[in-house]
Amino acid sequence: GRCLGMDRSFTGKDGRRKIMKFLILDAGCAFHGQGGELNHLFTKVAKETLEAFGHEVAVTEVGGDWKVEEEHEKIRAADVLVIQTPGWWMSPPWQLKRYEDEVFTTGGFTRGDGRTRTEPTKNYGTGGLLTEKRYLLSSTWNAPKEAFDEPGDFFEGRGIDGVFLPLHKTLQFLGMHPLESFMANDVLKNPRIEADIERWKAHLTALFG
Repeated sequence: GRCLGMDRSFTGKDGRRKIMKFLILDAGCAFHGQGGELNHLFTKVAKETLEAFGHEVAVTEVGGDWKVEEEHEKIRAADVLVIQTPGWWMSPPWQLKRYEDEVFTTGGFTRGDGRTRTEPTKNYGTGGLLTEKRYLLSSTWNAPKEAFDEPGDFFEGRGIDGVFLPLHKTLQFLGMHPLESFMANDVLKNPRIEADIERWKAHLTALFG
């Protein structure tokens, strides 16, 4: 699995959780002037939950106004990057890809792609410099959970991490390490938002509380 559980980097010498810095990328974007509210809500809940544990939390709405240099500093300062996104046509909104292209490309977060001239076919993707950082993907979908997990269903049993493999690999290219992903399902046809919010709080508490 992708859960690191009680990662030692999250605890001090006394066994207590460290106070950490978080950056939440809120990809709750509007489409034709509508949408985004649910992911804004999940972002708000995450910020409040983490701050209640004493952590520091910065938030960037990727569909809003942001400056590349400021985002570089936020990423450098963060111990954990949280991406909160809807699933639009099987992937995050294009605004998140724009953020990746503009911010990740120019931040000095890698030393190339990890390969050397002497071994040009090996170690691709190992040049990331953000090796002390963790990331967490949280997403909302109209699709039911079964569509991700059951082998004969739409996503062929690949699960959310298989569907989001390009996003995982983007962050791992920077050197980051994954925490267990979170997913809220069936949010339009059979919504259980209050229960999803409680699961989200419990997920954050288990990792960072």
